[in-house]
Amino acid sequence: MPTEEPAPEPSDLAASLRRVRKDFGAVPALTDLDLDLPLGTVTALLGPNGAGKSTLLRLLAGRLAPSAGTVTVLGVDDPATAGRSERKALLTDIGFVPQDLALDPEMTGRETLDLIAALHAVPKVSRAARISEVAAAFGIEKPLERPVATWSGGQKRRLHLAAGMIHDPALLLLDEPTAGLDAEGTAMLWAELARRAARGVSVVISTHDHVAAEVANRIVVLEGGRLAFPAPGSPSFEETVPARHPERERGIWGKGGTEGRSDRR
Repeated sequence: MPTEEPAPEPSDLAASLRRVRKDFGAVPALTDLDLDLPLGTVTALLGPNGAGKSTLLRLLAGRLAPSAGTVTVLGVDDPATAGRSERKALLTDIGFVPQDLALDPEMTGRETLDLIAALHAVPKVSRAARISEVAAAFGIEKPLERPVATWSGGQKRRLHLAAGMIHDPALLLLDEPTAGLDAEGTAMLWAELARRAARGVSVVISTHDHVAAEVANRIVVLEGGRLAFPAPGSPSFEETVPARHPERERGIWGKGGTEGRSDRR
């Protein structure tokens, strides 16, 4: 019979949520959410559309403030309303990759990455090396000097991912990162996340991609804005989610690739 693990110390956490609620008008997106995200772990965030996965990532990224409860990220309480110096520090420590692309079509790939690096306070002397590193990781060296308008959809998605990692963040938040990627791009993403995790980077991924189980060492399942299966320390989805759980019955985990678009919130 498994024994309950002791609660981690605050210094061991990349983030924590306590009694967090988030409403959009009269619509509840998250309700009474308690969750710990230990440092140096890769967490796969699962759940059907509308479960609150994207909302959770935006709270962690400081893009939203909770309606109630406390969100603590890298030692900072409620990042969305934190002081200027704390938010500036989090800007360099958090990498947030939303599902929707936001790329200037007239800028080249290199100009895009250089701008994002500057916005995240990467020293100018280090930017060229960082650009080369992430471009190689996602196989976008060839189109790097061309305007983004001339890139394919899959190439733009790779650039979008590279931009979220250009500043080498300590906490990486990705919302449906495999959407729009081909098999090669997906393999590159998982390889890069595994490499960063091995260096101690904390990663949270909202995904339906079955390959995440091979990269993640924790599984979290949301349903209707509530925590359905926290499964701390779970090594795989197979050991975390009961055979009759809706995620399994929908076939989301086990078909490969992505299945539709993620929830908007």
